Parts: sequence; structure tokens; C-alpha cells
Amino acid sequence: MVGVIAVIAAQNVAQLLNEFTLQRFLIGAGVLLAATLIAIAFSTLSWWFTTYAVDEEGVSLHTGMISRSREYAPRARIESVSVERPLLARLLGLAKVRVEVAGGGESYLDIEYIKSAAAEQLRRGILGIAGSSSPETTGERALAGAERSEETGTAGSAEVHPQNDGGTAAPGRFEQLLTDGVTDGELIAEVPTERLVRSLLRDIGFLIGVVMSIVGAAVAVALGIWQDGLNIAMFIALAPAAIAVPKYIFGRIESGWGFVSRITDRGLRMRRGLANTRTDNIVSGRIQRIELRRPLLWRGPGWTAATATVAGIDDDSENGAENVLPVGTRDELRATLGHLAVPLGTADDLAFIEHLLTVPAREIDGFRTRVRMYWIARRTEVTVLLPGALVKRGGVLTRHLEIVPRERVQQVSVDDGPLNRKLGVLDLQVGIAGETVTVSNLARAEVLGLHSVLSRDAATLRRYRDRQHWPQPALSLAAPVGSPPVGSAPDGSAPSGSAPSGPSSAGQQPRPAELEEEL
Repeated sequence: MVGVIAVIAAQNVAQLLNEFTLQRFLIGAGVLLAATLIAIAFSTLSWWFTTYAVDEEGVSLHTGMISRSREYAPRARIESVSVERPLLARLLGLAKVRVEVAGGGESYLDIEYIKSAAAEQLRRGILGIAGSSSPETTGERALAGAERSEETGTAGSAEVHPQNDGGTAAPGRFEQLLTDGVTDGELIAEVPTERLVRSLLRDIGFLIGVVMSIVGAAVAVALGIWQDGLNIAMFIALAPAAIAVPKYIFGRIESGWGFVSRITDRGLRMRRGLANTRTDNIVSGRIQRIELRRPLLWRGPGWTAATATVAGIDDDSENGAENVLPVGTRDELRATLGHLAVPLGTADDLAFIEHLLTVPAREIDGFRTRVRMYWIARRTEVTVLLPGALVKRGGVLTRHLEIVPRERVQQVSVDDGPLNRKLGVLDLQVGIAGETVTVSNLARAEVLGLHSVLSRDAATLRRYRDRQHWPQPALSLAAPVGSPPVGSAPDGSAPSGSAPSGPSSAGQQPRPAELEEEL
């Protein structure tokens, strides 16, 4: 509504000023007030008919007045539960609970808004249901608020008292407001305000964006004054740009303000935000890719930013769940990667990562383009194949490091074209859940070799690892996990007169080593 009013006013400001009367102003204000009241009424009805329920099977959300809809998150597919507190909701003591479900983009379920204390209790209950074998007892406290909401027909919540899990005194009101209750677990990283501000002043990309925005707005004002003189319409037209620059700066500050990460029994839990706060959970077993970023002026203090691609979570904004470390020291990076990254297969994985981020690309042994026309890529890009991951290093002023675990590879493809054939190079694309990593302009023999190795990884490591934990179809010939093999006695022993079952018997899965030998 504000945007529509701004556009109409900017295009017709002269006519509006000439035809302004008190009666027309009151009519316009009345129309806006009526539209606002109607929007509030419909929002209230929508909230009144919104209910949620949590049980041993998962989480369900019921919405709609005339046409009812039901969103459902099965417990086996729940990946993460985050709590978000926008500024207005935070002032009112409310919060939004987002349940991330394994799937494509926007595969989540939002419960908004409930009391902040109930939101924290609900988060723990849903995580307990998703991760425990006996969810009836683990999620009992969260179920109470949901059952009460179903009976009353309103978005339910349950009152809880502050808990003290660590054996120390409960935090005060001011400290609890700053941390939003993220006090349990081992501390992994904490970003102080001083470091956050200094990191922004040392980020060349951020500074260039701010300076160019300010210069562009100043040039537009100067050209407007030179052509049409000083008038109100020009400033109204530039109002969006004047708002966008402070919003961009504030967004970068808020993305790392008060960042705290702790390792808990449910994974890595993070808190961030100044006006709008949020807490997220990342499970290490769902990490598909890790990207490290170190700008030029961050190399002196050794700061690094880390993001993670997580299966089932599509939230890669600056203050999103995938931003696992806005700006961290070497020790914080070591602790974060130690809990999230898979083993790379080197003598010291974290020391090797620091080596990749520190030394020039020409000193790293790996695959790089040999085409002279790509002279920047020859000096900055290198790809290293390790026993546990594929690592790609790039960047001129800002060094980027992409780490793709080999067991997470889902697709491998090779791109060829007339120019590539003339230069004798190929492009390799490695697909994982939610992301594609491209290795460009390598020698054809090197790309074909990488394609062969990664294709076998995608066919064996991902397919057969932890296969015993996969759910079996109802009519599958394979016996369910934990049940005796087909043809065995109730006590688990083989029936009399039957030979011992071999490796191909039902209920037993081939091992990866044997499959690799067969391949």
C-alpha cells in the first residue's frame, strides 16, 4: 500500500498539490482507513481459524475459513526447527516457529504467531519427536499446548517457566532478551559487535556497494536540479533509493549482530539479529556443501565467513539458516567445521583448509586450466580431489573455497561445445541437493577422469552407506531392519534342515567394498 501511494504521488505530485483540498484529503484518508480495517478484519479471521497440532506422527497446520487446507510435516522428514522474532512480534512477546521439511524449495511449515516461551518449548518438543524413538514422552509438553489450541479453535500456546539445564542460575531478563534463550550446549562461536563492524569496514565488496549507491543518488539529484530545478517531485522519486541504502547497511549489520552458535544434542544451534532475531538448528548429517569466504582485508586478522548448503533448507540469505558463521576467527572456524564438515582424508583437515585459503593458487597441487586466454582463472582457480571431498578454490580479491563431500554427490555431467573442442577443454558439473558446483575449462582427460571417479562415488557411497536404516517398501522381499531373516525360526535361529543363508539371502545387504570390486 505504501509503495502504490509513493508511485502515484511521485507521478502526479504537481496535480495533487494544485487540486489539494481538505475535503479530498479527508476522503482519501477515510478510504485508507477503511482498507486498513478490512485487512485487519480478514487477518483476524485467518488467525482465528488457524490451528496446529503436534503428535507422535509429526506436525500439522490447519488454515482457511471457507476452503480448509492442511499442511503436514511427517516426523521422519523434519530437518530443522527455527524460531524467528520480527521486531513487532518481539515487542508483543510473540514468535514464529518454522519447521523445515526435507524436499525442494520452500518446503517448510510456519506456525505464526505464538508466545515466545511457548515457541521455545514447541521447538524442543518437535525436535524431540523428530529425533527420538519414543516421541510420545519426548514431545509430551509440546503436545499440551497444541491440544489446547485444537479445543479452543485458536492458535494455541503453553505457558512454561524458565528452565535451568546447565546447573547455574537462570539468566536475567536483559540477558535472556539478548540471547533469546540460546544458552544451552557448548559454545562454538560468538561474534562481538566490534569485530562485526570492523569486518564490514574491511569488506571491499560491501564498501563498493555503499559508495556506488550514494554516488548514484547524488548524481541523480544533481542531474535533476540541473534540468528541472529544485522541486518536491524529484525528492519523492528518489525516496526509494534513500531508503534502500540504509536498509542494505542495516541488513548486513543485523545478519551478524549478536551471533552465537552452540553445539547441542540436536546439532548446531545459532542465534542472530538485532531488531529481528532468529534461532536455527543445523544437523551435521544433512550438510551437502560448505563454502568459505575470506576477503582481501580479512586475511590479516584471519577472519572467515562460512555458509552451508543443507538438504531440506532453502534459506541462503545473509541472515538465513545456511549462514553458519558470519565472520569468525581461525579457532571459531576450526570448531564450526569440526562439527559440520565430513573428514577430508588428509593428515590434518583443518590445517589443509587453512593452507588452501592462505597460499597462492599456483602453490596448490590440483587441477587447473591450461588455456592461456583464461589467464585469471589459471592463477586463481584450482580444484583438488581428496579422499573424502572435492574442493574448489577461486576468487581474486575474495578467496572462495567450496567443499563438496564425495558421498553427497547426486549427479555428474560434462558440458562440451565448439569452443571447448577447439581449446581441448571440458566443463564438469557436480550436482548435490540444492546446489551445482561447476569446474570449468579443464583438460579433457582430467575432466573425464574426475567424471569417472565421482560417478562411481554417486553410484556406491550414497547408495549403499547406511542402507540398513532405509525404510523398506511394504511388499519388499528384504526383511525389515531388526527382524529375523526369511525362513528363520522365531528365536532367530535357522530352521532345522536348512542351510545357512549366504550373502545374497533376504535381509542382508551387500557391502560397498564388494560392490566396488564387482564394478
